[in-house]
Amino acid sequence: MRRITLILLAVSSLFLFLMLKEIGWNQFGFYLRQVGYKWPLILIPYGFINFLGAISWKILLLNRETCPSITRLFFLRLAGESLNQLTPTASLGGEPFKAIRLTAGGVKWQEATASVVIQKGMMVLSLVLYIIMSLALVPFVLLGAMPHMGLLSLGAIVLAGAGVAFVVVQRSHPCVSVISHMKKFSLCPSILSSKEAELATLDFYLSEFYRKHTDRCIAVFVLLVLSWGLHAAEAYIIFGLLGHPIHWGTAVCLDGLAMLFTGLGFIIPVSLGVQDGGNILLSLGLKLGAPLGAAFSIVRRLREAFWLLLGLLVVARGK
Repeated sequence: MRRITLILLAVSSLFLFLMLKEIGWNQFGFYLRQVGYKWPLILIPYGFINFLGAISWKILLLNRETCPSITRLFFLRLAGESLNQLTPTASLGGEPFKAIRLTAGGVKWQEATASVVIQKGMMVLSLVLYIIMSLALVPFVLLGAMPHMGLLSLGAIVLAGAGVAFVVVQRSHPCVSVISHMKKFSLCPSILSSKEAELATLDFYLSEFYRKHTDRCIAVFVLLVLSWGLHAAEAYIIFGLLGHPIHWGTAVCLDGLAMLFTGLGFIIPVSLGVQDGGNILLSLGLKLGAPLGAAFSIVRRLREAFWLLLGLLVVARGK
């Protein structure tokens, strides 16, 4: 899997380079120069996005005595998301880091692991809703249909199915079920078999959390939906800085559908090439032009680089 991921990364990097070359460096550079000294403005929305993520994470931690501060969760989440995006682990590499650091801080491992798993599920479901809203807005923004709406809708359905399945599985004792099936075919490693009782407690914690704390799950879902709205605000700000202001509805459509490309390219670190190609195709579909779409993508990448670097610094400190 790791080799396949790295090969896909190399291919997507080459695709991105050829795509930018085809668009033209001069026109592309002109748009980037428009941003100038105002570039720090693009960093603000993601700071609030991560803050909402930290609040939603805190809601999922029931023990108030061991629950870390919002500031602590902010930086842990930042670090975990950096590992998710930069490692060839299908956007899951940072989740164990989050759980381990919480456990090291005194949170019970079942509670720490469950909070990470539940938040991931709510994140996917909130993303699905955001993408559906974006698709619904397209006819009003363009006064007609965007090219390839059928494929985009199919992609949203696939992502929605995966998100719903992920949450449903959490409530059906997944750890014990997997171990049981592996034992039937004599494929269960001894180390995993020895942890069956502990993993059963995690299964119980997950199913009980969904049953007893539905209100907390709903609150987390709402906060994460709001965070996706801030993603749209980021797109709105970037296009304004590029000297080409867009309507709020256009920002939601572009960003929401861009997240669809990002979600479908989850196996490639930072969805390199997939996300950028999606931004350019969507910009063409929304009548914004390929050079502007490429400039938007690169400016967003610069924002990503800043926060990813900060997250890696947190990882390096190991605290």
